[in-house]
Amino acid sequence: MARVPSHLILRNGVYNYRRRVPADLRSNPVFRGRDTFQVSLGVRTLVEARKQVALRKLDELFHVEHPATDEASERTALTPALLAHIAKSAFERSMTATQRDRLSDPDDVRQEKDEWAAQQVSALNDPIDGLNTREHLRRELAPVLQIEAEAKAREFGLSADETNLNRIAGALFDAEVGAIGARVDFASGKAVPTMPAFAHASPSGSAIPLRKEAHWTFKKLAQAAMRQHPKGDSWEHKVTTVAKLFDDYVGAVPIYKIDRRKVRDFMNDIQFMPDRMAMRFPNLSLKDAIKANDARETPYRSISPNTARDGYFSIIRWVFNHALELEAITTNPCTGIRISGATKAKGKRTRNPFTVAELNAFFRLPLFTGCLSEQRPNTPGKYTFDDHRKWAPLVLLFSGARPSEVAQLAVADIKSDGPHPYISILTEYDPEDPEDERDFVVSHKTENARRNIPIHPELIDLGFLSYVQRRKDAGDERLFPGWRLSGDGRKLYSSASWIRSLNEKQIPAITMRRPKPTLYSFRHTWKTQMAICGVPTQYQNQILGHAQSGMDEHYLGRMDIEHTYKAISRVSFDKLDLDHLKSS
Repeated sequence: MARVPSHLILRNGVYNYRRRVPADLRSNPVFRGRDTFQVSLGVRTLVEARKQVALRKLDELFHVEHPATDEASERTALTPALLAHIAKSAFERSMTATQRDRLSDPDDVRQEKDEWAAQQVSALNDPIDGLNTREHLRRELAPVLQIEAEAKAREFGLSADETNLNRIAGALFDAEVGAIGARVDFASGKAVPTMPAFAHASPSGSAIPLRKEAHWTFKKLAQAAMRQHPKGDSWEHKVTTVAKLFDDYVGAVPIYKIDRRKVRDFMNDIQFMPDRMAMRFPNLSLKDAIKANDARETPYRSISPNTARDGYFSIIRWVFNHALELEAITTNPCTGIRISGATKAKGKRTRNPFTVAELNAFFRLPLFTGCLSEQRPNTPGKYTFDDHRKWAPLVLLFSGARPSEVAQLAVADIKSDGPHPYISILTEYDPEDPEDERDFVVSHKTENARRNIPIHPELIDLGFLSYVQRRKDAGDERLFPGWRLSGDGRKLYSSASWIRSLNEKQIPAITMRRPKPTLYSFRHTWKTQMAICGVPTQYQNQILGHAQSGMDEHYLGRMDIEHTYKAISRVSFDKLDLDHLKSS
């Protein structure tokens, strides 16, 4: 069966083209400032739908013209150290070739070359005519030196302007003169020739790498890594952000000069970085932002050790691994560094479902039973909510959906006409979700994520369908209109601030255990309860949007809503008491 493109969806049997509009394209009159673009294609087959997309040139509406890269800003600088390295490497190659030739050449040829070299060295060292001899030899070699200089400029990513080419040609000429002297030394029986000044160790005491990539900045290396290993817009946004922060910190030096100490210093400071630094301290460097935060009467909290490890250190290590692939460095400077306080190795997350006692306590918070006002949701009172603050946790608990999926639901996504009401999940992933194990690709929708989740009978008893009708009567397009449009343009609607509030205020109020559950634990709770109540794994995977495992992935078809409804209707929470919510 042909793969369904991610931007094609079926609505009442007719294919529609639906796509998120990037923030920088919304000014286009076609999109009328909207964050999503949807149009009916008026056809019922996939083949015809694809034809319509091509004929109407719909994909072309989303093409962004990226400004040309400023090549000058990306060029490697021709430093004295790099110039010495070019001369040294050319001398060493010539010296090796001379040794090889002297061993393989016939005696008469070897003797003739040795005599020519001796004459050249004598003339070059002549106190009266030495400079003229040197200039004559340089003019003789000029065509070859010019070609080699241009090749070196390309190899190291240097600007091929006249000044640079002349300096490189001069370094290569010095190497040629040194190689002539080495031949004379070999002919006189020396095992090791006299080394020119440029052939000794660099001023820093370490050899200059040969490959041009070693002279890139970390930011440029990160850009190359993303081109070679693309993972999607959201991942690239994270890498770009970290690369700029790290480059600013180390001073945009060549990557071969970045050692373990520099990485360790950066990570030590990162652990004191204020949470949401870019928003709270715009245009400040990492060190300055830390100082500004410390100067506050009540400093903002720092990012967690796990965030430092998974959101910063892992990206730096990934970029340097690309440098290893390019052979630009010999060791990854991140090797051996551990982030103090970080727990749980990445990829081995501990699932942490709620207990029934915690659920009862959570749904007895003033947020659900009555609070003082909309501005004071944690103080008991008579004010009640009828929006995402009440219904989103209940939907999460009885569906196992991801918060990002729930945040972007439309009223039309709740299907209640048939005998088995269900939620149609068609939205993008949220890369901020720490429990989402897929790629960091917001717009990448798989067939697993596109699914219909039966609405649990308990959720219906609580009045969820009545809430949906109220939103419909109010003319709302979205199920939870209180969630605002995301500011970064990489996803539709953001539930991040609400999630943060629940994780930092409401959930700590109902449990003291560590590690404490989070909003994402509703998903784990539903998964656990399905297993306890005997729902087969294949049904669990389809309901949760997971890929099937083993041979099921290849041979198992989709279960229809009638069968998935029967599977979830058997799921219940023993001693969970939500009766107080039914009359509100």
